[in-house]
Amino acid sequence: MGCRVCRTRYVHLWLRVVEATSVPLAVLLLLYVVSGYGMLYPGLLGLTYRISSYLHTHPLLRYLTSILIALHGYGGTVLLSSRYLGRYGVARVVAEVLGLVFAATIVAISTAVELVLLLR
Repeated sequence: MGCRVCRTRYVHLWLRVVEATSVPLAVLLLLYVVSGYGMLYPGLLGLTYRISSYLHTHPLLRYLTSILIALHGYGGTVLLSSRYLGRYGVARVVAEVLGLVFAATIVAISTAVELVLLLR
């Protein structure tokens, strides 16, 4: 019975993480879309090419977006696996491990790339 309570709290924690990351992730993605159009069509959305390219290529925004994608993606995997694979313990664990590997890969790649760009 204690394990079921731990699992419920774990899923609830990741529900909160998904909720907390959804709005900042949406804002960052909107910023990337707007800055991308600002680079293609300067002045159309009130952004110059210089401002658009600065926003679109800013290292902190890139890294923050990667971290939010990893957290949101793993949290969504936990929620979906609990909902649809809850009865199938092994399948649920495999799905969550694959989600964790995917999230860790995103963080590792973005960290490595940003460090290489910072140190060159």
